[in-house]
Amino acid sequence: MARGPEALRPAVMALHWATLPAIVAWLAAGLPGWLVALHAFAWTGASVVWGLRGGPSPALTGTLRRAAWLTHPVLLAIYTGGALLAALDAALARPLLLATLGLGALHGTFNLWRSSVLGDGSLRRMLPKAMH
Repeated sequence: MARGPEALRPAVMALHWATLPAIVAWLAAGLPGWLVALHAFAWTGASVVWGLRGGPSPALTGTLRRAAWLTHPVLLAIYTGGALLAALDAALARPLLLATLGLGALHGTFNLWRSSVLGDGSLRRMLPKAMH
């Protein structure tokens, strides 16, 4: 169930979907670290103020349902840490942002599985309305 004002949905979705291109652009030295950090702080700030926008699938139960609540804050924390290091030009930023990409790939794969196998409509909640 989404939290925060409904008007926030497009902005949070834009922040979510801009993460992959932002990290890749930084890794390719095409995006300044401070811009990646600004992006991460905007997303983290919205999550801290209004809470996470998504939630676990209604079809998940028990441990899987509880674990689903941990994935978003953990991914966001790793990304924000890497983005902060990117702004400071620290050597640790690259491995942390590469870890974010790897975990993000697992996150995306899980959500494709969740939508196709569990049929919970998760992609409809995650994709912009124009793509439904």
